[in-house]
Amino acid sequence: MAGWETSARGTVTQPPIPPSPNPALLEIRGLRVTFPTADGPARAVDGIDLDVRAGETVGLVGESGCGKSVTSLAVLRLVEPADAIDQASAIRLDGRDIMALEGRALRDVRGNRIAIVFQEPATALNPVLTIGAQIAEAVTAHHKVSGREAWDRAVDMLRRVGIGD
Repeated sequence: MAGWETSARGTVTQPPIPPSPNPALLEIRGLRVTFPTADGPARAVDGIDLDVRAGETVGLVGESGCGKSVTSLAVLRLVEPADAIDQASAIRLDGRDIMALEGRALRDVRGNRIAIVFQEPATALNPVLTIGAQIAEAVTAHHKVSGREAWDRAVDMLRRVGIGD
């Protein structure tokens, strides 16, 4: 077998696994989310393992109520009650333990490094504000820039995705 090595004693060893040229940006291991109900605990997510690498597009697919949205909310630690996420669950973003983040550190990750775009258009954007204004607001929430700079960044982002006007 190419790459495998045999020692003087005849022991065959597997070659070392080289570091991945494209390590996972998001790693989820053993994600479990359980909600308290009047009828007892209800497990909404039961042991998801998932990696997302740079340049990949990953879709969560399943029937209504199977846990797609709960999984996404758990990754951002937006599930209520907070203790619904099993403490043995591991969620890492760029190697950072999301489960260990609190307060400002967690807010800095949300919307700045990772975000959710929900399917329901009525809840995704405010129809009385322009898209540019809403993007600029997100920029100012995460970066120390002037209103003009935030607006310029919003316009640039929209142009990048083919929305020029």
